[in-house]
Amino acid sequence: AADMPHKTEAGGVELGVRDGSALIAAITRIAANVGARGTRLERVLVQPMVTGLGEVLVGYRIDRDVGPLIMLAAGGVLAEIYRDRALHLAPVDLTIAHEMIAEVRGLAVLAGYRNRPAGDLDALAQTVVALSQLAVMDDAVAEAETNPLIVHARGQGVTAVDALVRRL
Repeated sequence: AADMPHKTEAGGVELGVRDGSALIAAITRIAANVGARGTRLERVLVQPMVTGLGEVLVGYRIDRDVGPLIMLAAGGVLAEIYRDRALHLAPVDLTIAHEMIAEVRGLAVLAGYRNRPAGDLDALAQTVVALSQLAVMDDAVAEAETNPLIVHARGQGVTAVDALVRRL
């Protein structure tokens, strides 16, 4: 629903749905949850569960004073809690995107911290670059973000699981 940008907080997300009967039960719960907030459920998106090494938020907004800003942060529900992020004027190149990744403390684990598997930071950097280019090319969008963007193991890419776009 356009008036409900944060579906998790509204009880509009169900994870680990295993079969058809569980799906019907999940849809019933979601409809009740969003209905309690005054929103009528019109449709449901069902997609496969995606797991990886970490969740990232990548987004941009057009600031009326400075122009397009690209942001990278620890993603998922942690994005608002930690406020651990990197901001840069858009567009950015791969070098700056990698610098932004290094700046976000919560993403250090994706670099293979303490012998953990390394995430595909090159794919993450390419995603930051691509979204930053969109920020300067599309003047009809005020802000866009993907959260979470799942980072897979090195060489396996990233997957956008959810996105939000707000038009001007």
